[in-house]
Amino acid sequence: MNVMQKSSIQISRDDAAWTLSKGEAMRLPIGPGRRELHVLEGRVWVTQRGDLSLPSNDYWLSAGETLEVDSGAELLIEAWPTARFQLLVPPQACAAKVPSVSRRPSFALFGQRLANA
Repeated sequence: MNVMQKSSIQISRDDAAWTLSKGEAMRLPIGPGRRELHVLEGRVWVTQRGDLSLPSNDYWLSAGETLEVDSGAELLIEAWPTARFQLLVPPQACAAKVPSVSRRPSFALFGQRLANA
């Protein structure tokens, strides 16, 4: 996981964000595919669940910071004191681009259709 600054994301009230009030926490399972947890307002304490071979990790994120989260991770997020955040799917995590299909008619095919009619 990486923590990074992102200043290009603008805050709006139509941003599909979660809001945590003072003292609230939530469990957030991640899957499938990589995600980015982006803090819009306030500050959060994020703990990534660990296991016997890999201990848990803790992160403090403030407004404007983003945490890259791997597929299958499980997070515990707590507001300090309050926070708004989004869970984003980065473009790199989406399926490969589908080749574009030309929408222009093929005049060669059009001519063949007329000849066969």
